[in-house]
Amino acid sequence: MAFRAKKRISERNAYNMVVSMALYGNHYNDIHGNIRAVSDVKAHYDQNGRDFKRVIAACRDFAESVPFYENLIGAQWTAEGVTVSRPSHITGEYEPVVSGDGVYNESDYWANFEISKEDFDSAITSGRWERFLAAVNAGIAAVEAFLNHQYMVRLRVAGNDPALRGNLEEKMKTWPETLTGRSFDLSNRSWSSFSKLKKLRDEGFQHRKSTSTGVTRKEQLALLNEYKYAVPRLLLDFHIHFEERCPSAIIRYAFYPEIEFKSPKDA
Repeated sequence: MAFRAKKRISERNAYNMVVSMALYGNHYNDIHGNIRAVSDVKAHYDQNGRDFKRVIAACRDFAESVPFYENLIGAQWTAEGVTVSRPSHITGEYEPVVSGDGVYNESDYWANFEISKEDFDSAITSGRWERFLAAVNAGIAAVEAFLNHQYMVRLRVAGNDPALRGNLEEKMKTWPETLTGRSFDLSNRSWSSFSKLKKLRDEGFQHRKSTSTGVTRKEQLALLNEYKYAVPRLLLDFHIHFEERCPSAIIRYAFYPEIEFKSPKDA
C-alpha cells in the first residue's frame, strides 16, 4: 500500500493559492507594482477576459496552472559556452558564477526546495520512508538557505560570517525581526509542523542511533500531510515577511492537496 494526493483542493485553498501567486509570486505581470490587493487581481483578470470566480473553480483541480501568475521556470539554468555573472551583494561588482558549459542556480534556497519537492513526490508514490526523510532534509536546508541569503544580502556580509553557522531555530526566532524590524509570527501551524519534522529529521536522518527503523503507514500518512505546512508554507510566510517574490513552485506546494491511502483498485 502506498499513498496518493487527492486531485482537487478546497475552494478556499484554490482562492488562497491564486491570490498568493498574484500578490507574492515571482511572475512578471506586476512590473509597476499595481497588484496589491485582491481587488487588483480581480480587475487584472477582468481586463484580460478572465472571470476570477471561474479561475478559482478551475484551480481546484491541482493540475491546473494559475493563469498569468504561475511562473513555471525553475531554479537551475544551463550555460553553454558563455560566462554568467551576477553582481556581488557586498560590492555591487559583477562576479562570474560559471564559465563555459555548465549549470547554475538562480537561487540556492530555491534549488534546495526543488530537490525537496521531488523527493516528496517520490515519497508519496513509492511509499518509501527514507525518501520522505530526504525531502524533509532538503526542505530544512531550503529554509536555512533562505534565511542565510537574507542575512548576507541585507547586512552585506560574506559567506564566512560566524553567525551563518548558528542554530537554525535561533535564526528563525530572531533574524526576521532583526533584519526587518518586524516580528515574525511563530505561533502558527507552519512553525509547529516545522519543529516536528526537524526533530524527526535530526533523530532519524542526520544523527541516527538505531540499526533499523519502523513506522506505521498511519504515522507516515500523518507526517506526509504535515510537509506542506513545515516547508513550502513556512517558506511562503518568510517571503511575505521579507517582502521577497516567492517562486511559484513553493506557493503551489503550500496548498498541496490532502494525501490519502491509495486504494488497491487504483494500482
